Amino acid sequence: VASQPLSVCKKSFWAGDYGNAELYCRRVLSLPSAKTPVFQSIYFTFYRGLIGFLRFRDNESEEQYGIGLDAITKIEFWLQFSRSNFENKLYLLKAELEASMRNLDAASKLYEASVKSANDCGRVHEKGLAFEFMGNFLSSVADDPTGARACMKKSHACYLQWGALGKAAILREKYNLNDDALERDPTSSKHERHE
Repeated sequence: VASQPLSVCKKSFWAGDYGNAELYCRRVLSLPSAKTPVFQSIYFTFYRGLIGFLRFRDNESEEQYGIGLDAITKIEFWLQFSRSNFENKLYLLKAELEASMRNLDAASKLYEASVKSANDCGRVHEKGLAFEFMGNFLSSVADDPTGARACMKKSHACYLQWGALGKAAILREKYNLNDDALERDPTSSKHERHE
C-alpha cells in the first residue's frame, strides 16, 4: 500500500502533472518511513519544493513558497553528506526561488549551475530537468521564447539519452519539437549513468 503513493508521485511528477504529484508527495512524506532522509524521501522533498515554487508563481500562495524554502533548507543540510547527489538539486531549487522573486539574472545563473553540476556528476535526467525548468522560466518569467525552445530541445535530448521515451514524447508534443531536437546534447558528460 505504501508503494502506491511512491509510484504515483514519481510518475505524476515526471509526466508534468504537478497537482497530482504534489498530492502524492505530501502523502509519501507523511508516511512514518519518510521521517528520515532515505533515498525516496529526498526525491519527494525535492519534487515538492520545485512544485511549491511553481505554484507560488501561479497563485502567490505563501504556503507553497514555504514548501519551497523548506526543501532548500533540507537539501542544504543533506549537501554536506554528498555534494554529487545534492548540489544540482540545490541549484535548481534556488533558481526556482530566484525566478519566483523575479530575479532574472540570479535565476539564470543558478539554472546554468544546476545543468553544469548535473552534467559533471553524470545525472542526465536531472540535467534534463534543469533544462526543462529553465525553459519554463524563460518562457513564462523572462519572456524569451527562443531561449525557452532551445532549453526544451536540450531537455528532450537528455530524456532520450536517459531512456525516458515517455517523458521525451511529452515534451516533444507539448512544445512541438522537430527532429532536430533528437540530436545528442553536446554538453553531456562521457561518464553519465542511469539511476
